[in-house]
Amino acid sequence: MTRPPVTAPEIPGLVYRQPLGSGGYADVFLYEQQQPRMPVAVKVLKREGLTPAILRQFVEEADTMAQLADHPYIVQVFRSEQLADGGAYLVMKYYPPPNLATRAKRERLSVEEVLRTGIQLASAVETAHRAGIVHRDIKPANVLVSQYGAPGLTDFGIAGRAVGQEEHDEDVGVSVPWSPPEVLYGQSNGDARSDVYSLAATLWHLLVGRSPFEQPGGDNSAYALMPRIRATPVPQTGRADVPISLERLLGHAMAKKPDARPQTAIDFARGLQAIEQEQRFARTPIVVLDESGHTTVADSTGRAAPEEADPDRTSVRAPKVTSAQTQSPAPASTAQRPATETDDGPQPTTISGGALLAGVGVLLVALVGALVWAIGFRGGDEPTEASTDAPSASVTTGGGGSIVDMAEQPQIDGQGIAGGVVFSWQYAGVRKGDFFPMRIASSEAAIPEAVVKSVKVMPFKVSAKPGELVCAQVAVARAAGTTSPYSPIKCVQGG
Repeated sequence: MTRPPVTAPEIPGLVYRQPLGSGGYADVFLYEQQQPRMPVAVKVLKREGLTPAILRQFVEEADTMAQLADHPYIVQVFRSEQLADGGAYLVMKYYPPPNLATRAKRERLSVEEVLRTGIQLASAVETAHRAGIVHRDIKPANVLVSQYGAPGLTDFGIAGRAVGQEEHDEDVGVSVPWSPPEVLYGQSNGDARSDVYSLAATLWHLLVGRSPFEQPGGDNSAYALMPRIRATPVPQTGRADVPISLERLLGHAMAKKPDARPQTAIDFARGLQAIEQEQRFARTPIVVLDESGHTTVADSTGRAAPEEADPDRTSVRAPKVTSAQTQSPAPASTAQRPATETDDGPQPTTISGGALLAGVGVLLVALVGALVWAIGFRGGDEPTEASTDAPSASVTTGGGGSIVDMAEQPQIDGQGIAGGVVFSWQYAGVRKGDFFPMRIASSEAAIPEAVVKSVKVMPFKVSAKPGELVCAQVAVARAAGTTSPYSPIKCVQGG
């Protein structure tokens, strides 16, 4: 039941301006703080249907967000207070509309922006997890955007601790379209892997403009979505500009079984960084808390320098950013220099003629080498380390480990026979237990909207009248929850 909106309360030091939005248990208003003067967002609990559990969750949300407030991609909380009538409010940093759910509905977000946003949000989620907090409601509507374009994760209202969450489940719902099967079917209250699933579903939504298992024009109620989320392979985005590596990583992160996903948000972030490198986009740093509880910048591997070797590969030592594409060797120490070299302290900033000529010569050599490399790269087909000619069924993280095993794209063929059409397909690396999501329609244009049918054996016969056109497309799915890209569409007339 929808609760009526509340009246904006009078809050000392704040002047009410306008409503911003309304949710199931709270309304959000825009206020102006008087000293210092700035806009703030105030979340106010609705009195209708207010229970002690809801009030406790609201207070815990304020405490959780305050604990994580230093992170650049988590919405900052300024203060919280309980009112005399039993209600409560939360004063937060103001992010102007629209949120990412509204943006994804209005416009097509670029792959580069989605990758960048994913890494930034994964940084926020990893920071929460290191503090022992699971968000449990990551979705596009809970990602605000600052006036400078930075995302802000908000709405920790149903967040729970990584252990002992049972007491938090009373009066709490979940956002079905972005939630993993184990949470929807009561097998788990959520953990780091469920947040990874929801984050991947959010990125898929940003690329497509709708949630992963929503069917345009179909029944998308919670009861219709839940069986699809549990049993249907993750669909492809259908965007030509989305690289196969990103399709695979999203499918991997939304695997049906939690153990088959990246086990931490930072692992997922490194997978996204690897795709940034593959596509030659600007590198987005991972910003997390270090062991001392300070916000810092993780490098692309998350590993300490050799002289600070640490068995924990996710540990962060210093706020130093190293390129995901190239890493310069550290300069040799004085002890490693030849015996003829001495260190006499700071030298005058003059340059001798010989040194100047030598420097110019080095510069010319470097320029010629760069030109030769560029010509060779443009003219040849030699790939980089991040992209090889050989078909690959895995995406590697920045740390270098394989994080997903996925079948390659199958090739489909069809033949008209008496009473219909028979489709068969081939692909490398056949494994026991593979099954095949198929889309079947009466025209090529109708294939993207066709209902997905799960097929266990091939060839597969489709009944059709003589001369009737039948089009099909097939993918390869595996028990771990991963799905290959769909094959090209094949259209054949019935015999």
